[in-house]
Amino acid sequence: MLELIIIGAGGFGRELHEMLWHVFSQDEYRLKGFLANDDGNLSQWQIEAPVLAAPEDYQPEPNDRFLLAIGHMEARRRTVDAVTGKGGQFVSFIHPKAQVATTAKIGEGAVIYPFATVSNAAELDFHVHLNYYASVGHDCRVGRMCLLAPYATLNGFVTLEEQVYISTHGTVAPGCKMHRNAKLSANSACMRDAAESTLVFGVPGRQVRRMD
Repeated sequence: MLELIIIGAGGFGRELHEMLWHVFSQDEYRLKGFLANDDGNLSQWQIEAPVLAAPEDYQPEPNDRFLLAIGHMEARRRTVDAVTGKGGQFVSFIHPKAQVATTAKIGEGAVIYPFATVSNAAELDFHVHLNYYASVGHDCRVGRMCLLAPYATLNGFVTLEEQVYISTHGTVAPGCKMHRNAKLSANSACMRDAAESTLVFGVPGRQVRRMD
């Protein structure tokens, strides 16, 4: 029996908890608990699984399998590095109501919510998260740790380098590239390549240097 551990006890973690057995078989897995710096008042949401430790403090065991449920980019990177550095192994969460092309490539630790789409010949690197109705078009390349919020859209041949965030209803035009740590604001359109650590906002998107 493999032991599932959700990293993060906030809203993201609660969402994964609610959908857990839509994806994993209870004949093969059980929920061991959460890793978090605080319990996020899980009992308030009728979640009885324990918080085992802070993510950086936990020592992975051989049967542990981890799911990343943190939205903040730097915390995502730091947590994954800490867990994998101790030999921890992540699993992917691909909801059966997501549409994933047979020609798509999905990296370890991906989290793909219901009604998300990964189209023909698209590639997702490790720990990419696609929220509800997020869409990755054909031949896209999505880098490590990228996160697409609900209804975010990548058109064909888009490239996202690592740790790029696409907010709700954000759209990236065909063939555009967003460099590392760039962010596309909600209801905005990235119509040309975005430099590293920039915020793109508006239609067509303007670019400013990110301050965070």
